[in-house]
Amino acid sequence: MNKIIIIIFTLTTLLFSDNNQDRLLKEALGLIWQEAMIAKNQASDAMPQIREELLENLCSSAPSVDFVTHADLSEELAQAENTSASVFVSTDNQNTWVQNNTVLPLDQEGYETTWGATTITDGGNNIHWYLQGSVDSESLGLDFGQITVSQSPYNQANTFPPSSNLYATVATDATGETGSGQDIVSLQATYSDDKLFAAMNLNGSCCNEGSFFGPWNLYSIAIVNPDAENPVAYAYAYGNGGFGQLYPAVYKIDGDLTTGEVGGFEVLSENFDYSTSGNTFSASSLLSIITNDSDWGEWPNSFNGVAIVGANVSAGLSGLDISTEILDTSDLGVLVLSTQTQNGNTPPVLSNPSFDAETGILSVAYTDAENNLATVHDAFIDDMGFIMIPDSHTYSEGVIFSAQVGGGGMAQLYFSDGGNDTVTLEVDLGGGSGGGCQAIGDANADGEINVLDVVLTVNLILCADCPDNYSECSDINSDGEINVLDVVSLVNLILGRQ
Repeated sequence: MNKIIIIIFTLTTLLFSDNNQDRLLKEALGLIWQEAMIAKNQASDAMPQIREELLENLCSSAPSVDFVTHADLSEELAQAENTSASVFVSTDNQNTWVQNNTVLPLDQEGYETTWGATTITDGGNNIHWYLQGSVDSESLGLDFGQITVSQSPYNQANTFPPSSNLYATVATDATGETGSGQDIVSLQATYSDDKLFAAMNLNGSCCNEGSFFGPWNLYSIAIVNPDAENPVAYAYAYGNGGFGQLYPAVYKIDGDLTTGEVGGFEVLSENFDYSTSGNTFSASSLLSIITNDSDWGEWPNSFNGVAIVGANVSAGLSGLDISTEILDTSDLGVLVLSTQTQNGNTPPVLSNPSFDAETGILSVAYTDAENNLATVHDAFIDDMGFIMIPDSHTYSEGVIFSAQVGGGGMAQLYFSDGGNDTVTLEVDLGGGSGGGCQAIGDANADGEINVLDVVLTVNLILCADCPDNYSECSDINSDGEINVLDVVSLVNLILGRQ
């Protein structure tokens, strides 16, 4: 018994001497900081290209059985090797997800750099979906292998720990690199309006704190802002050893990139949620604990996301000195705090039809309030069909679809965003750009069909003795006369387009 007391006294004297006060924790956090800075540099190099290319013009069809999703990539990234993506779709309020790994280049005119997928659903009107992409860093002129960037489900109720259906896997790691209780398998993450949630899955039970006399283990999920100027990392960490020197907290760690030495650390909060149940270390805190720190940088940042990396550390005594080592680290993961959601659907609007008789090009503006892409975009002239081609993919702002049709009589346009309604528009090509009715119902030829056209049509009826009181665009039923039947048809046409 006396020997045990002497050993404990010696250990505590070493750990809590003036020179070693907090040194055990500082050196353990220093290793975590070094791994976090590697992750920060990787993400900082990669994100300017990924955020602008991988997630550009992210859009979908309306909720439907055949649910279509699109994303535009740069030409270089679209042609790169080992580039892949997955779409996750839920129609039951995120309780279950359908994972579709068949996200492939469309290779169609108007979609030369667009990747798309069609996911079969149960056809519900409420849909959640998110995108996960993996790119080869060599395609970006970098040299650190694959990098995963993922959106995630939305943990609206702040459930902790989140169930598996509320997590996205943002990083993986090869197993067998250390003992199973410290061997990282994957990182998962999700978010709510005010919180960040992260989980580290291990190859064995979590979390072995170490023996009474050491060495002791510190488990951490490091969080960095790739846009930040200062070399600062933040970490959810769990430990319970070193005679009180290792303990659970949200830490801030800073250092010197020139020397690679950690400068110091600060406990931002010990009041955070964490769990070590099963094989998983889970943690969550108010996002503001991290993002309100003066060294974090601007928030939201340029991609509304965070880079995370898992790092497990062993710390103890070696003779009369302190010894620390990295047991395992995960690959880099980037979480983009966003999820696409749509409940119900508003049909798209077609406007400003035009026909250039010299070039034979027919065009129309397609606008969708929910930014839904067009699943049907066809023109028919005398039973001949033409696929109309978009000039961009920002559908909520309005996209011009066009096709070279040559000429003819009346063109029937058929568009759909994948919902139940097909929007149609009739365009007269007979007069080319110099005359004729460009769109039946557009009495004032302003490119829109609305109440102003009703007023003009009514005036034509009231002024029966006036010269030029006939307008082809107001003769909705094409019977050669303008009367109350045309007004009724015009009103129905307007109501059907709303």
